[in-house]
Amino acid sequence: MRVIPTLIVDDELVLRPAGPMHLQSLVEAFEESSPEVIHGLPWYNMEEDMLVQLNDYLIDVNQMGKIARAYHWAIIDRSDETFLGLVALDRFTRTNRAHWNIGYWVRRSACRRGIAKRTSMKALDWISTSQGGPTAVEITVNPENEAGLATCKYLVKKWGGVRAPEADGEVEVAAKRRHHITFILPRLPLIPHSNLANGSVWLSLDTDDLCHHPRSYGHPTRTRSNTPESPYRMSELLESGWKGFMQWRNGTGKDLPVTLFVIAEQLDDEKFANRLQMLLQNDDFVTIGTHGYKHRCWSAWPEDSVAFHRDLSMSISRLIEFAGEKFRPWFRAPGGYIAPWMADVLRRQGIILDSSVNNSIITRRKAGMKKDWGAVKSMMLSKGIVEREWSVWAGIPVTGPALRIPILRNIANRRWRKSTRNKSCASEQILLNQNYSIDTLYWHLLDHARNDEKWSPPLHKTLSNY
Repeated sequence: MRVIPTLIVDDELVLRPAGPMHLQSLVEAFEESSPEVIHGLPWYNMEEDMLVQLNDYLIDVNQMGKIARAYHWAIIDRSDETFLGLVALDRFTRTNRAHWNIGYWVRRSACRRGIAKRTSMKALDWISTSQGGPTAVEITVNPENEAGLATCKYLVKKWGGVRAPEADGEVEVAAKRRHHITFILPRLPLIPHSNLANGSVWLSLDTDDLCHHPRSYGHPTRTRSNTPESPYRMSELLESGWKGFMQWRNGTGKDLPVTLFVIAEQLDDEKFANRLQMLLQNDDFVTIGTHGYKHRCWSAWPEDSVAFHRDLSMSISRLIEFAGEKFRPWFRAPGGYIAPWMADVLRRQGIILDSSVNNSIITRRKAGMKKDWGAVKSMMLSKGIVEREWSVWAGIPVTGPALRIPILRNIANRRWRKSTRNKSCASEQILLNQNYSIDTLYWHLLDHARNDEKWSPPLHKTLSNY
């Protein structure tokens, strides 16, 4: 399981992951601060048992933290371990522009010491550097709550926040509807323009096996037969691909940042999981994104948000548990089949970057019912998701399968070498900043099995790290 971090705020305060061990302290602080505490815990129901609700809360947030769905900390006085309140980051946002919501509550006896400001600043500082790139955080506050509003304004000023009036509205607190206003801290961390690298290339590969190809699984017309589902087992060809990939990583591909988009069910195979685990442990320049749970070609089927939500949630949970800090909330649609309706599910699951758009005439059938890549990109933008579409040339695909298709292969090889000549790989800060143009180049792990495991991506020898 992922470890929820303990954060040292300053000489006086520390944030410890909230859990059942804090129940008695939380009860005491809750009773001391009633009824004001209800404003900080709007989920609390005054008609239900207090102890049960607080215990369930601590159990739930502790588990959600382990799968990166929420981070709730107990604010602790370092001198005597006194429980002073809570600070929380979770995915329940009111605006599409935010990835996280931050909340804070300090017990009555600890108020007027700047605790909410100091601890919230620490939580924001941590979330800004732990998500694989720039992150947007929302703050919703009751304008009649003077202390809460003061802390909110302080954070907005410090982090360059702005109003998000589209998310203003009523929040039920203690069975009453209360008006709240919303602010957004757009892209954390704040990085001076001069400190950004000049990288313009992003390298990634998909780990599809033979059984994941649309002719074998997941497509309504291309799949040849509906064979019974069985536990995934790595093919000999993919095992050969792993060997070729590692030779490349230890040779000309050494220290080049690369993202692997992994199909979560592949972790069921011990050999595959061991190879991936060794890679993550020994290679500082590898990160992991999600390529779905079983590689279903979603936009080739009728819209099914519920099933897609379930598939994506399971894949993210498995990959976070396996890869920990190497996981990035980035998505690539299986087979490149993505439709506009999928963007909302991606947002609700915390995805901040998508790389599924192959903006060419040849592949537009994959872009949902209207076959319009523009509609996909527009929807991603409206949901606050950075879209990194695959590189094309004159409307012709030059990535992924194009690297092995006759005629396209020759064009792709030339374009890859030209686009990587005297270039550097993009930092994650640039990758997640839509204002920068990036050449998104991707291939498949299976490609490395070609030429007796001697194949390597056609990168120019001058391509460098960040």
